[in-house]
Amino acid sequence: MTLLSGTPHNAAEVCYVANTRAALSGADVVFRALPASEYSAEVFRSALARVKPALVVNCASQQSPWEGTRAPSAWSDLVARAGFGVTLPLQSLPALTLAEAIADVHPRALFVNACFPDAVNPVLKSLGLPVFCGTGNVMTIAASLRAALQAGSGHGSLRVLGHHVHLHPPHGPDEEALAWLDGVSVPDVTEALRAQRGTPRSELNAVGGHAAALLVGCLLDQREACANVPGPSGLPGGYPVRISSGRIHLDLPSGMSRERAVELNQRWAVLDGVQVRPDGEICFTTAGDMEIDKELPDVLSPLHAEGIGERCAHMLTLRTRLRNVPSRSAA
Repeated sequence: MTLLSGTPHNAAEVCYVANTRAALSGADVVFRALPASEYSAEVFRSALARVKPALVVNCASQQSPWEGTRAPSAWSDLVARAGFGVTLPLQSLPALTLAEAIADVHPRALFVNACFPDAVNPVLKSLGLPVFCGTGNVMTIAASLRAALQAGSGHGSLRVLGHHVHLHPPHGPDEEALAWLDGVSVPDVTEALRAQRGTPRSELNAVGGHAAALLVGCLLDQREACANVPGPSGLPGGYPVRISSGRIHLDLPSGMSRERAVELNQRWAVLDGVQVRPDGEICFTTAGDMEIDKELPDVLSPLHAEGIGERCAHMLTLRTRLRNVPSRSAA
């Protein structure tokens, strides 16, 4: 396993932990770090040509989901008010650059995106770029439901239809994620997810990371598996899927059509602050803010996926300014 990273010290720590856990588990795998001066098309192409990976997992973005708790500011207030979807341009750029490099240099590699895949993967698909699926989000929700329902792996078929927004409690019961255990609808998803939603997001990374590792192992070993993943084949939101021979297909419960499943996830995307249409049109669903509109009147205006780079630059400027303004919630 090769870890491409622009922070050598952090990469060395990750490789140490991964190699030590692999040794304890008796796994025949070795992790090594490959330094990157920057996350650019040239660096990605060079690394892909050198490593020739069967699988590429992207964990790089320009916005941490934990900033609001670690470094609260007027910027984190904006994200909390507008919805995490407002950060889509910041989440997208590294994944877009990497997907373009994969398409050019090593198109046979499966690309798994771990950064806001519920919205970023549809962006990739709209631009004709490769994406197999994502990790996190609905995977974490499904793992939490298995624990709450005492339906461990191999003890019942669990299908979950849910979105990144469901990592938090919904505003009403009609906005909750949907789940089926052995084909029977789970009656109280909200109660089953209470423990997860009461746990800090940074701690949930241990659950999402474990689920991601299981998925990566399945893909590398080319095993058949049923799973719940975000952004399969570039769809918005998360779905139950069946994986076989490097291919991924929806595995929806009886009575749930593909069209209805996508429609539900697009509706939930509105609650998360952004909706990506199949043609690449991106619509932010927040009402906006007068303070922002004075400086960057188009920061929340609709855009096409092709304009993400320019919008990202505008948002970085906005973020720099707002990070220097104290958070109202911390006052």
